[in-house]
Amino acid sequence: MLVNLEALNGSTIHAVDGEVGQVTDVYFDDRHWTIRFMVVDIQPWVPLSEKTLISPISLLEYDIEAQQLNVSITKDKVKNSPQIDEHETVSREFEKSYFDYYSYGYYWVGPGAWGEYAYPMALVNPNTLSKDSSESEDSKTSNHLRSTNEITHYGIDALDGKKGYIKDFICDTDSWSLLYIVVDTRDWLPGGKKVLISPKHLDKLNWQEKSVTCHLSFEQIQACPEYNEDKLNDVEYLAEVKNKLMFNK
Repeated sequence: MLVNLEALNGSTIHAVDGEVGQVTDVYFDDRHWTIRFMVVDIQPWVPLSEKTLISPISLLEYDIEAQQLNVSITKDKVKNSPQIDEHETVSREFEKSYFDYYSYGYYWVGPGAWGEYAYPMALVNPNTLSKDSSESEDSKTSNHLRSTNEITHYGIDALDGKKGYIKDFICDTDSWSLLYIVVDTRDWLPGGKKVLISPKHLDKLNWQEKSVTCHLSFEQIQACPEYNEDKLNDVEYLAEVKNKLMFNK
């Protein structure tokens, strides 16, 4: 199922024994464009905690109508999980303590976005994994995590200097990959339509200038599929989106 992150933010996390809190942000891996953690506000329930992290590995079901994510962990497990300060960076050291606490397999061990697997839920069972195999020196120290809240509204620098800006992201709730980026073009395209581009169209993120370099031209972006939130899970619409983006490779 596809969902936009604007809808995901504000969704309720529901543990096996009750409500935990609401999603306020998402941390994604800018190498694989995959969501690693949901940032959850648990202050109404645990007043001294600024935020906690929930991994998609624990997800059982996402009820899009109720805006509720059901997870396979208890409230007590969440309450006692490794915590991170509001303004701290999520380090690889923190991730290791987090994954060990939940007894999850490491996603950074193996060739794919979720290590040896296509879907995060496979990492619930660590007995099928070797935590030492295929772990590069770089993966032991760096994790390339970014906040979607941080880069939403970053400018898009096209090949010919035209600009739009990042409006939203589209996530696949099976693989938790960010399949598309919603670009708002209202400043330089007639009618100001929103279009979908692929993360593969981006070259680099510039944190100092708060912009993203894109290897598409003005004409190519104009030809990208128009974003229609109501058709995110419509088969014909998604086929059209895929075909148009393949043409723009």
